[in-house]
Amino acid sequence: MPKVLIIGDDMTGVNSSAVLLARQGLKCATFFDLDAYVPQNNKDLDVVIISTDSRSIEPEIAYQRVNRAMKVVNDDTVKLINKRMDSTLRGNIGIELKGILDNSPPGTLALVVPVFPASGRVCIGGYLMVNQVPLERTIVAKDPKNPIKTSKVVPLFAEQMQEPIGFIELRQVLQGEEKIANAISEQYATGCRVIVVDATTDDDVLEIAKAAKKTNIPIVSVDPGPFTSAMAMQLIDGPNAGMGQKVMLTVGSVSDLTRRQMEDLRLKYSHNIVNVSVLQLIDPLQRNAEIDRVVNALTNEVEKYEVLGVTTSSWERDVLNLGKLALDAGTTEDEISQRIAKGLAVITIKVITKLGQYVGGLFTSGGDVTVAVCSELKATCIEIKDEVLPLAVYGRIQQGIFHNRPIVTKGGLIGDDKAISKCVDYMLIKLSNESYTKI
Repeated sequence: MPKVLIIGDDMTGVNSSAVLLARQGLKCATFFDLDAYVPQNNKDLDVVIISTDSRSIEPEIAYQRVNRAMKVVNDDTVKLINKRMDSTLRGNIGIELKGILDNSPPGTLALVVPVFPASGRVCIGGYLMVNQVPLERTIVAKDPKNPIKTSKVVPLFAEQMQEPIGFIELRQVLQGEEKIANAISEQYATGCRVIVVDATTDDDVLEIAKAAKKTNIPIVSVDPGPFTSAMAMQLIDGPNAGMGQKVMLTVGSVSDLTRRQMEDLRLKYSHNIVNVSVLQLIDPLQRNAEIDRVVNALTNEVEKYEVLGVTTSSWERDVLNLGKLALDAGTTEDEISQRIAKGLAVITIKVITKLGQYVGGLFTSGGDVTVAVCSELKATCIEIKDEVLPLAVYGRIQQGIFHNRPIVTKGGLIGDDKAISKCVDYMLIKLSNESYTKI
């Protein structure tokens, strides 16, 4: 019987939310005809998804369709109900949420987290921003069926639902789980049924989910997908097999462009990126200890992250003068570079070995690093398969430790600020149907 029920107004929308749960290893199925859903025939489903096809219809009919879906599918086995909302606020969001709440136990609270950081959707001060542009100034505002006239989330829900809507601003969210939980409880105590919450990153979304669980308040999630995925991780015991293996990044480039690319990546994905100390990596006396430190950091609580990574430099102030280091060590710049690349490669191989099937694919930036990683993997070659973007390629490693596993390689000075994120997007799609045994 279903543990999660997703109700949304559009087939492609609900499917995009379901993919995030499928990556957790949950068995999901979307029903576009409610009459086709027979509970006894679908006992093996973890997630039931209903598309009401109601985005552009009259609000009263949209309410009726949601009301019927709740009566047909919802039962005591469902631990989480999601009103899947469009990531650009289109449709009868408030009316359909009312249909869910009217069929939920008294005291149920709807938490609206209207963000999808990986797609550039964030909420700051109650304003929904799309790639740093207010929603009402994007092309969505001119949608012929569902034009958007405001970027403010709270008034939109208040107008459709005809009731007060609570709001938790980003300042509170950034203070972490405890503060968020207190804010939720305080507003809930005033009789609020719906609370909108700011968020800008997947880390914010996870903290909100953990806070929601901590309150012990029955929650309906309202979002385009990430918050429901995070809530499911908090509320549901997943299967022994997980879906969607992790991407391991090894980034040796120290260019300003690479640092901007890594910052963009950090904003979009749940990540564990560890900065290695170059000074310790090139020092024979400190090298092994530093490698072990980074490996341990990367392999800790790995279930939380989509992306793991090691890099030599996070900020401009961290960049070292290789010429001076070489002079002090009585060697050449090339030798120092090779030591760094080999150290990064050793870290990569140790992480792969320790995590096993968790790591599904690699991303490497910088030619020296790519060569060093392949050498440590004992690979004979990379079989080239596709171009991800100009001068960034996707291929399969041949022979060695990571045989026939995917890799994307990119030069340090290649692409715009979103280039690494685009490469990771590409890799995650490739890995979305791969499974791994949880540890």
